[in-house]
Amino acid sequence: MRPHHTLLCLTAAVTLVAQPAPAPTPRIGVLAAERIIDRSVRARKLFSELEALGKTLNDKIQAKRNEITKLTSQLQSPSISEAGKENIQKQLRDLDFEDKKLQDDSQAEFQKTRQRVGNQFQQEIGPIVEELAKEQKLQLVLTYQPGLVAYADQEWVLAFTDEVGKRYDAKFATPGDAAKPAPKPAAKPKP
Repeated sequence: MRPHHTLLCLTAAVTLVAQPAPAPTPRIGVLAAERIIDRSVRARKLFSELEALGKTLNDKIQAKRNEITKLTSQLQSPSISEAGKENIQKQLRDLDFEDKKLQDDSQAEFQKTRQRVGNQFQQEIGPIVEELAKEQKLQLVLTYQPGLVAYADQEWVLAFTDEVGKRYDAKFATPGDAAKPAPKPAAKPKP
């Protein structure tokens, strides 16, 4: 009976060893970069360059279109001579060409600047995300994109994101960035 008992114990031991250990629960973080861009002093400063460029380029395009509108209204004037009409039509053709070129150049310049600012943001924030992920022993950090996620615990997502934002501002803080002190709470009436 003893050989049978030993064989049974060996079989049980082999079965236990052969079964894989349960996989650890993955630890994942989610980063909502748009929230950092909206709330971080550093990110707002970085992306303000892009906003200013966009406004400048739009103003140039609008000025060119105003010129076109002004010439078009002059062209429709009944008191204009045939030579004057031809001159205005030539000017309109030139302005249309300039307008299209300005739009193309503006779009290319804006895209180039957006790419540069986005890359700089990623380079600055990447080490902070990595450091926090290691501290929290995360295996994966995903970037949150509205519409791509069916459900996410907002508190969980924002906790990681807000901590990254705080560290980002702290790392790139300048003396002018100092936050205003919080208002003092109102004094409680004494009983």
